[in-house]
Amino acid sequence: MGDTRGALLSVEEPGEDAALTERQRRERAYYDEYAKRTAPGALSFAPVLGQERRPWNPYWFVAELVRDARTSGDQALLDFGCGPGNYGVMFARLGYRVFGFDISPVNVEAARRLAAKYDLTDRTHFAQGVAERLDHPDGFFDVVVGIDILHHVDIPAAVREIVRVLKPGGVGIFKEPVEAPAFDRVRNTRLGRWIAPKEASFDRHITEDERKLTRQDLETIRAWAPTLRVHRFRVLSRLDTLVGDHLQWRGASVLEMADSKLLKAAPLLARLAGSVVIVIGR
Repeated sequence: MGDTRGALLSVEEPGEDAALTERQRRERAYYDEYAKRTAPGALSFAPVLGQERRPWNPYWFVAELVRDARTSGDQALLDFGCGPGNYGVMFARLGYRVFGFDISPVNVEAARRLAAKYDLTDRTHFAQGVAERLDHPDGFFDVVVGIDILHHVDIPAAVREIVRVLKPGGVGIFKEPVEAPAFDRVRNTRLGRWIAPKEASFDRHITEDERKLTRQDLETIRAWAPTLRVHRFRVLSRLDTLVGDHLQWRGASVLEMADSKLLKAAPLLARLAGSVVIVIGR
């Protein structure tokens, strides 16, 4: 589709909430339009059903951590930036009482429809909201989960809210893209940007304001959550975007499996990782 920067800056819905920042308004406009353009795919519950494990894949790893954190059917989970509801509905199927928010009202409606499709409306509560100002009381959630959300928001404000709404003993689990200086120096050259453009785009699912988490961002999170644990992924599997389905075994990425072994054998290579799963404890 090309660069959407100008189009995104000009989009504003009537009656827009004056409390939103300019960045939040741009994000909402983007995701309202992105949700309208993106047809919902089939939802697989495989990551939470326990019949198969893929700990080398960061998304499956998050699902396994959430599954392992479940001890009773009364636990409350916050789907932090729920998007169209795929993960919230998945975790509701697992047995959690799921509360989700998203800055995009179009996404919120999509999440509600998805919950209804799988008869999980009674275990899900989706509403419009922002990461930096949660509409929940202190110590309400057993688990807070976010998928590719922190790199879209004000991290200090969002992390303060995450820690605030977590119960003592609760856990926050987030999958995020992370900056790898050795890789991103090349990625940000003119040639790198020509090969893989970084401008805002609906086709490439890139917003104007998003940016990968940095080492400083991780230290900011650690200041609020000293028990922070960081699990790193995606070194060789960066190439999956180029090789597609050609290097798969039973539907799983062979390069992701290789990364798992590589990072255990040579931990120093973690500095090349492109994704992290961070775990915040209370």
